[in-house]
Amino acid sequence: MEKLRQMSLSNWLTAGIIIVLIEIVLFNNGMIFSLVLSGGLLYFGKQAWQQMYGKILVGVGAIMLLTAILSMVTLRILFVILIINLILKYMETKKSPLIFEPVVKEKREDRGGEQLFVTKRPLFLNQWVGSHETPDQSYEWENIHLQNGIGDVQIDLSNTVLPDKEVFISLRNIAGKITILVPYELEISVQHSALAGEASILSSYTARLWNENVVYQTESYEMAHQKCTILSSVWIGDIEVKRV
Repeated sequence: MEKLRQMSLSNWLTAGIIIVLIEIVLFNNGMIFSLVLSGGLLYFGKQAWQQMYGKILVGVGAIMLLTAILSMVTLRILFVILIINLILKYMETKKSPLIFEPVVKEKREDRGGEQLFVTKRPLFLNQWVGSHETPDQSYEWENIHLQNGIGDVQIDLSNTVLPDKEVFISLRNIAGKITILVPYELEISVQHSALAGEASILSSYTARLWNENVVYQTESYEMAHQKCTILSSVWIGDIEVKRV
């Protein structure tokens, strides 16, 4: 069981493709004809895309291909297993979210008197499934650019020293809650979009979102030297921005 958990995504995909091919070759020979026919329609339709019949061929081929794929029992089972696996991983990360601390490795090279700085690990790493949280102790600030799959994100700006300029937080999430804790003296601007969820910003704005955008800005944001711009989007989930 432990070896199965440690398998990489590429290994799981390879195993899934092999299982699908076994079903097609041994148990579903008619699938080969459907795949060849739909592939032919897509190919010839693409060649004649400028003509009306080319678009019709592509549409018919796409429908046939989708129908053939959805009729496969193996793919249905693999899809259910994938969903269960994602749910289990999400529950595990909820109990113990990943805490990343930036690791800086500076390497200086002289090329005609020019100094180059390379290799700096970001504060957060992109993941398909997993929750993220800044360290409880003080940490070095770096602008955050995160694309996450399923999981919660919590960023505490009170545990770091922000530079006297505009800093950025960019978050894209499929599902999960985004929580950002900001100091009282920090001016902020929030631009958030969600397909379904709720937004709570500094106890001044609370709303339920259905495929909507939210733009919020504190009163002194434009004139402030030290400020934070938050750009976030989520398919399903909430955002909460509060003072600490």
